[in-house]
Amino acid sequence: MKGPSITIRKFSSTPLKIGDLIGYGSLSSQMAGFLEAAVKGRCNIIVSGGTGSGKTTLLNVLSGYIPDSERIVTIEDAAELQLKQDHVVTLEGRPSNIEGKGVVSIRDLVKNALRMRPDRIIVGEVRSGETLDMLQAMNTGHDGSLTTVHANSSRDVISRLETMVLMSGMELPAKAIREQITSAIDLIVHQSRLRGWKQKDYQYI
Repeated sequence: MKGPSITIRKFSSTPLKIGDLIGYGSLSSQMAGFLEAAVKGRCNIIVSGGTGSGKTTLLNVLSGYIPDSERIVTIEDAAELQLKQDHVVTLEGRPSNIEGKGVVSIRDLVKNALRMRPDRIIVGEVRSGETLDMLQAMNTGHDGSLTTVHANSSRDVISRLETMVLMSGMELPAKAIREQITSAIDLIVHQSRLRGWKQKDYQYI
């Protein structure tokens, strides 16, 4: 209303490490050890939380535990993850042009990633129908995959996933969707900002 506005989302060239999060009080050393074991044990993990709660930061930290010998495919709307492993393929979505053509959706990239023989798939965030494809990937041999989702609590993640699966256009019964979710997801890590905007990891399911 008062003129143009611009938002710049800038990330440090040196990403935060687990020691930084422990030092900031975002999580304890025991939590860090548990999460490391979960990633190395190839658990399928969802990081949830509100806007600005540090989901992508934690996702980047967790991805650092993936062994160098594994082939990783990352899928994002805008490339933010900074993985240091040797075998990383980075895919980025593309909006449509002025004529409404040329769009490359996250769902298209998730489907394509399954043909790239990844050991793990990392989706920056699931927001829509790609949730179904991500769950199917987790259920078909891509153990240890990671993603994030917006939710107010760890329990809300389940209902959010159900809603987003329905956005895929597949008319699946609720029971089938829930079975897909329970079979695919091993761990939900929920983050929240406490008063003073301090980030905390406090719920694990």
